[in-house]
Amino acid sequence: MKTLYLHAGGSKTGSSALQVFFSQYARALEQHGFAYKNNSEVRHEYQITSGNGYALFELLVSAPDNDCINDVIMSYFGTCNCAIISSEYMQHIDSKQIYRLMSATFILGIQLELIYLVRSIIPFVCSAYDQIIKRHGEWRSIDDWIPELSTLDHIEFLKRVSGIIPSTNIHVFNYDSVSEHLVDTVLQVLGVGDNMKTDVRHKQRKINRSLTNHERNYMRDFNRRYGGQFSEEVSDRLIYSKPEYCSETPHISDHSVGILEEKFQADITWVNQTFLGERDGISISSSHSAMREIHRGIMSANELEQSDMHKLVLEWSIERIKALQKELDDVYRSRSFRITYPLRQIRKLIRLPHGFFNKDKNMDAIRFDEMGT
Repeated sequence: MKTLYLHAGGSKTGSSALQVFFSQYARALEQHGFAYKNNSEVRHEYQITSGNGYALFELLVSAPDNDCINDVIMSYFGTCNCAIISSEYMQHIDSKQIYRLMSATFILGIQLELIYLVRSIIPFVCSAYDQIIKRHGEWRSIDDWIPELSTLDHIEFLKRVSGIIPSTNIHVFNYDSVSEHLVDTVLQVLGVGDNMKTDVRHKQRKINRSLTNHERNYMRDFNRRYGGQFSEEVSDRLIYSKPEYCSETPHISDHSVGILEEKFQADITWVNQTFLGERDGISISSSHSAMREIHRGIMSANELEQSDMHKLVLEWSIERIKALQKELDDVYRSRSFRITYPLRQIRKLIRLPHGFFNKDKNMDAIRFDEMGT
């Protein structure tokens, strides 16, 4: 019988690190009978990825024909009897779509094994807050953002699958307790943890890290000024410049902690009773995370200085302008006449670094007007 191992997240539990590992060790996994197919190319070891499951997710959500779903599922196996699909997109499928997946695997004679990670509420909320700063242009304080939280996607997904997939086929772990040996934990589920040769450094990589205090304040100010339009590009530039840096947890007020307790204590109890038990269970504030924050406080001397962040974003701005200039040159060279171009976009991009960098009087040395632009 074939076996499909579906790693569906949850969000902010090391998914990118696992996906980079699967991609880099795809050949070694295949030698042990596990296929990791349909994945995009990983260009560097700290690349933020979305895994290899989007094609299946899209079909589960939209395809009217179940035969299409069956064909895509089989494409993940290649010549192997076991396949790995890893994608946080999968945590967003509803009960009907989960049932479609279960039906497809049953018809194909495939055993479905779900791998899923959850984490304690405050560590998750802090990490999710940094994610929306980096990816969605958030600029408010965490205390202003927390009241908007109504549900936690990774817990809601477990509620949906628990009534459809047999509990013996669901492998749930507390990320806060396994994060230091995350890859080994998943390899043990696959049954190859003791047999596959791997580089220890590759198994301990942190990818898509959260922000330091200085980075967080910088990005919030940047997003507030420019509406978050460039938050993903700018945050990637900061993170990729120092991927090994340790993040720092934003301060949450006692009032916000009370809001989280009131909203999610029942969810915590359900997850622990259903999957984890009290010993390995999640909580409002994880003791594992608290211990790591002590270490992170020691490492905060690695903080990027404000001037360093300005320079990194300035480099990004110049590259953006050069790319736009090349695009314009290509357009003009390809036509015998001039065409109308959205000049408002060009002016907006050129004004962006000028306004942002000149706000700091100590940054006169890198002002755009002194560069002759």
